[in-house]
Amino acid sequence: MGKISERLRHARISEGHCVICGSYGLLSKDHVPPRCATTIQPMFQKTVSEHYSSDEIKPINAHAGVTFKTICKNCNGNILGSLDHEIKVPIENFINLIRQYLAGVHFYGNVISTPFNAVPFLRAMVGHLLAATSVEICKNALMDSEYYTPLRKFVLGENKKIEDTHDFYYWFYPNRTQITAQQTSFFNDGHLCHCSCMHFFPIAFLITFKNEGTYPAHASKLTVDDKKLYFNMTQGNLDYVAFPFTPLKGNQMMLMTDTFTSASYPQK
Repeated sequence: MGKISERLRHARISEGHCVICGSYGLLSKDHVPPRCATTIQPMFQKTVSEHYSSDEIKPINAHAGVTFKTICKNCNGNILGSLDHEIKVPIENFINLIRQYLAGVHFYGNVISTPFNAVPFLRAMVGHLLAATSVEICKNALMDSEYYTPLRKFVLGENKKIEDTHDFYYWFYPNRTQITAQQTSFFNDGHLCHCSCMHFFPIAFLITFKNEGTYPAHASKLTVDDKKLYFNMTQGNLDYVAFPFTPLKGNQMMLMTDTFTSASYPQK
């Protein structure tokens, strides 16, 4: 029997500090991606490097979808729970439009659009992505961070100026493998981009520092004033749908803390 995925060491905890609000107490399981936007089914889970480089590593058996026990009940149920509808509606609309697109319905310029409410959508997406981390973070009180503190306060509704510090990108993600990652950096021809991502069918979501992002050519930038999500459905950039976990070319490098990443795929 092969070695069990490293993710197992970073998933077991009962109480600790919530990675969103910082309160100490019992922690609850958060589905990532949120259960409102994906089918809950048995999944296998590894770290990203294990998924891409080793078939010998035995994955974690996630019987009811992938969960992270890193946030308190209030942040999970009252904050993210009240916002999840803002993810559910546009994602369901987008999936229905994809079916029409594949059936031959014409969309102008191969771009599919769907209305959404930008701020609650972003708060929910950011909150679930923050939850997708190692339980090691929960063992100590939260520290101020140039990257994470504005995001946490944004999810809590305390930061109205998230665009002063961060940029958000998204694109069509056609894969069934669900990817979450934090503490990841992508070096491209002299430029270093620090980022976090949450990819699940049919959307890839990326967070970067403001004006420092590296992202796929077909990605769209998401702002708090947007009224619609726009997805470019052209297939010319398929190698980059899982960015930053993409083939490296030329003067490129990708750095990650593997235990803060997760790749999950349906059990056959």
